[in-house]
Amino acid sequence: MAIMTEMLNGDLVKTYSDAKVMIHGGSPEGDYEKAVDPVSAGRTYTETDIPIPDREKEATIEDYKQALRDLGVIVDEEAGA
Repeated sequence: MAIMTEMLNGDLVKTYSDAKVMIHGGSPEGDYEKAVDPVSAGRTYTETDIPIPDREKEATIEDYKQALRDLGVIVDEEAGA
């Protein structure tokens, strides 16, 4: 696992993890799949253990229901409907 950087157009730097996990840092500080920053910003990132979500997978109804549960919403079968 390593943080990778690539120069883009001479004045931008792209940062990402070669292990397909989120990186943490930047401005605003947060977790990112990848970051593109001006070289002059001097931003730094560290690897997390959070896997990058698989964007190819189609969300199912159960995925949406679970997301609602995670937000504290009672879904229909839990409400006794």
